[in-house]
Parts: sequence; C-alpha cells; structure tokens
Amino acid sequence: MKKLILGVVVAAGLALAQAPYVGAHAGLFGGSGVNLFNGGLHAGVALQGGLEVRGGVDFSSVFGVLLPGVNADVLMNLSMPGSPVVPYVGLGGNLWLSPTGSFFGAHGTLGLKYPIAGAPLTAFLEVQPGYAFAGAGAFVYYLKVGANYGF
Repeated sequence: MKKLILGVVVAAGLALAQAPYVGAHAGLFGGSGVNLFNGGLHAGVALQGGLEVRGGVDFSSVFGVLLPGVNADVLMNLSMPGSPVVPYVGLGGNLWLSPTGSFFGAHGTLGLKYPIAGAPLTAFLEVQPGYAFAGAGAFVYYLKVGANYGF
C-alpha cells in the first residue's frame, strides 16, 4: 500500500510539473553573532499557479567541522509587471547533521530571480530567516546567491 501511495504522489507531481531545474548557491549561514561560509546544491520543479518545490543539500564549516544539511522549500513566485525580476516567498524546513546529533529548523524565504537572456540560467538572491530547534533554540539565517539551470 505504501508503494501505491508513493507511486500516486510521484505521478501526480510529474503530471503537474512544468519546469524542472537544478542549481547551486554560495553564501552565509549564521546566528547569534556567528557567520559561516555556506554552499549547496538543489533541485526543484515549478508547478502550476506559480508554486515551486525545491529540495537540496548544503554544507557549512563550523569550527573546522563540516556540517551537512538537508532542506526543502515550497516557494510562491510573485508578479512585478514590466520587470524581468521575479520576487518570491516561501516556507521550508532544515535538518542539520553533526557529530553530536541531528537538529531541525524551519525558515521563511524572501528572494529575487533574474532570468539570463539567451541561456537556460536564472540568477537568484535570497535570504532565509529561520529558527533552529536545538538545545535552547536559536534564530538563524541563510544569505544565498546562486544560479538555477532549467531543463
């Protein structure tokens, strides 16, 4: 039964999908006065109605230890008539893996996309304020600049 449900969800997702893409980013990850270099890879798909779903992996160096993370987002493209820039907002979650355990968090996303004329590339800039539910909890952020390659 689980395989049947998974198959239906995958088939529905593929039927609704309009524009898959892959991308990469570099930027900062921080909180509580600590700013760390961050980089990552992601894949996503545009759905009907301006929605996108995106999942990815990222890496930050924390005191010499590479901290990998997994994330997922639901994004909504907004409209700016007459402008090639596409603003977007979204919500998502994070799972960070470390030698001392796994931690999860939730974040919002505010971003801008700019399609590069004559190429299947879209540049983006986004900020993701969030909350990490680890220990006593902490407010965190990502600041990302990157590009998506559309298929």
